[in-house]
Amino acid sequence: MIQILIALLTGFVALTAVGGGIAILVGLEAERFPLEWLQDTPFNDYTIPALILAIVVGGSSLMACITVLKRKPIGGLLTIAAGLFLVDFITVEVLILKQVPPGPTVFELIYFGFGLAMLGLGVLFSLTQA
Repeated sequence: MIQILIALLTGFVALTAVGGGIAILVGLEAERFPLEWLQDTPFNDYTIPALILAIVVGGSSLMACITVLKRKPIGGLLTIAAGLFLVDFITVEVLILKQVPPGPTVFELIYFGFGLAMLGLGVLFSLTQA
């Protein structure tokens, strides 16, 4: 059951993070993320955040999903790492973006919760593989 929950959650996060990162990179999300929100941040545009979202958040979630489905013991640790990357990404996003209205948004809260769930499920998976 833990394996299925992890696969569903990490697979969904991987799909949405990679898709979201690509959408931002090609400009499909330009209206939702105005450049003014990046004022006083280390970023001039959304290229680096989009790459981090797609590669780090999405890629780690995909690797967690694959390894858990294959019942590899490392799957638990990868799920924990993916959860941490997601929680960190959302935390930094909320703290540095000058969102109007200010965050956290409903989606940020949901994905933060997904990250916490991934952390907990990753620990449980690791304990069951020992």
